Amino acid sequence: MHYQKSKILIVAFVWTLALAGTITIAWFINRPKITTLVHVKEPNKPVLHVGQDRVDSRLDMQAMLLTGRIPSNGLPQNMNKEDWDSFSTLAKSSWQRYEGQIGKPMQVWASKEISSTSPSVFYPFSGPDFTTLYQLFPQKSHYVMVAQQRGEKLVDLSSLRPSSAGQTLEVLGSAWKSYGVDGFFVTEYLYKYLSTNKVKIGATTLIASFLSLHDFSILKIVPIHVTPQGQVEELAQDDSWNSVRFYLAKDGRNVQLDYLSLDLSDGGLKARPENYEFIKLMSVNPTLLKAASHLPQHPGFTMIKEAMLENAPYIVQDETGLNYKPLSAKFETKLYGAFVKSYKVFQTYNKELAQAYLERDDESPLPFRVGYYKDGAYAVIVAKRKQP
Repeated sequence: MHYQKSKILIVAFVWTLALAGTITIAWFINRPKITTLVHVKEPNKPVLHVGQDRVDSRLDMQAMLLTGRIPSNGLPQNMNKEDWDSFSTLAKSSWQRYEGQIGKPMQVWASKEISSTSPSVFYPFSGPDFTTLYQLFPQKSHYVMVAQQRGEKLVDLSSLRPSSAGQTLEVLGSAWKSYGVDGFFVTEYLYKYLSTNKVKIGATTLIASFLSLHDFSILKIVPIHVTPQGQVEELAQDDSWNSVRFYLAKDGRNVQLDYLSLDLSDGGLKARPENYEFIKLMSVNPTLLKAASHLPQHPGFTMIKEAMLENAPYIVQDETGLNYKPLSAKFETKLYGAFVKSYKVFQTYNKELAQAYLERDDESPLPFRVGYYKDGAYAVIVAKRKQP
C-alpha cells in the first residue's frame, strides 16, 4: 500500500516537472525582446556616447582661457583684469583676422577640391598647426602630426601665480598675433615660446587652443612615445611629455590626435630607427606638407622624402613640400594659384615647380594665401598617385 502511494506521488511529481519545463520553454521562445546596450571601453580610451550632451571638461575650460575666452566657471582669480583684457582682445582679433583672410576661404576651397576617404591623415613638419590640417581634412578620425618641437604639458593658466600668468598671457598674445597674420608659426618663435617664459608653452598648448576654437571637446591628454616596432605607445602621466596624444569628441564622434616630437632628418632617423619605422607606417596615409622650410627638398631629408613618394596615396602641399619633378612622375598633379619663385630665404628651391606653372595652362584659382610671403602669389599642389 505504501509502495503504491509512493509510486503515484513519483509519477505526479514527474508530470509536474515536465509541465513546468514546457511552460518555461514556451515563455523563453516568446519572451519580450529586450535589447541591452553595452558600451565597451578600450583601456585608456575615453568613450563619448553618440547623442550625449556635451559638458565642457576641465581640459576644455583650460583651452578656452588660452584662446581669450572665459569658460563657464569664470575668470580665474589669479588673472590681472588689465592683462586679461589686453590678451583676450588680441587673441580674438587675431583669430578673426585669420578666419576672414585664410581660414574660411580655405575650408570652402577644400570642400570642393580635396577628396580623401581614409580615416587617417599625416602631417610631417607640422609644428602645432592643427587648424590647417583640420580645415583641409575635417572628417578624419585620426590625425598624426610630427615636428621637432616638444609637446610639454598643457598650460593651466588658472593654476599660475599672478606674475607668471601675466607673463604667459604676453607670450601667448605674441603667438596669436603671429598666427593671425601668417597662418603658420615661425620655427624660431616656437622655440622662443618654450624658452623665454617660466611656463613652457609647447605644441600641446597651441594645439589645444586650436581644438577649442574648432569646437572639439578634449577628453584626455596623455604622453606617448614610439616603440622599437614603430608603434605609438602611451606613457604614465609622470613620464616624458615630448609627444602627446589627445582623445577628442566632436559632433557625437570620437577623434584621436597624435603629436610626435621627432627629428625627421636622415641623421635623426638613422639614430632612432624606430622613428623611421613609424614614418614608413604613417606615410601610407594622405599627407599634408605646408610651410616646411623646403626640408623635403633638402638632401639631408631623403629618407622621409622617399617614404612619402613611395607610399602616400594622396598629397596636398605648398611649394615647400616635395620637389615637383619626382612628385609629378608618380602622381597626377593639379596646380592652384601661381608660383614664380620661392621665398627669398629659399630661392634656390623648387625651380621645377616654377617652370611647371610657366608651361602648364590648367592652373585653378586659389582664394586664400598659404605659406611664406613671396613674389608671385601662393601655390598649392594636390597630387593623387597614378594608377599602375
